[in-house]
Amino acid sequence: MARKIDFSTYSLNDLYLSARAIDRDKYPERAKEIDRLIAEIEEPNPYAHMKKISSSTYHNNAIYSMIMFVFFVIWPAIFTSEFLFDESMRLMVVPILTTIYGVVFYKLCRRDMTDTVYDDGDALLFIKNRKQRRVELKNIVKVRHEMWFRHLIRLEVRAEGASKTECLFMSDTNPKLFSVNPLVCELNKRANAARRAKQSECKRQR
Repeated sequence: MARKIDFSTYSLNDLYLSARAIDRDKYPERAKEIDRLIAEIEEPNPYAHMKKISSSTYHNNAIYSMIMFVFFVIWPAIFTSEFLFDESMRLMVVPILTTIYGVVFYKLCRRDMTDTVYDDGDALLFIKNRKQRRVELKNIVKVRHEMWFRHLIRLEVRAEGASKTECLFMSDTNPKLFSVNPLVCELNKRANAARRAKQSECKRQR
């Protein structure tokens, strides 16, 4: 008699491994239980099996946000008010202009920024405004971080027969000062390996 296994104590990754390894013809009830538990866990979070590699550091970094706000919002607002309005109007105008410039600056910074990025093994899943874009590693041409802010990662992507596009997101890594973001090194290495595997597969098919 087969020993009963309590799959409810398994983690999601363990359940995935069990679902792939189990003999479904021999143990159909166990297979159904595993599938049910996976569905229950995935239902509230369909990305639970993926590793999240993005972060909201860009919006939570107080020092960085303060510097950007001073240089790109407050000073332009003050300069504009001095140029267009007399001294009696500046106290009223500067807060209004600061608000307007702040909203515009925020939208410009967020325009190309992805909300969340998940690592799905052979691909990255980009989610923005509830819309998904799956980018396979073999289609990633280059990964780099911005020199002025090393948490900000930019991917150059070129699918077969398509023009080059870019994906921008904030990494959840903590790069050292003046060093390359470790996530950049990892993604470049994996993308290069995926492209080589694709080229080898194409050669074998010829």
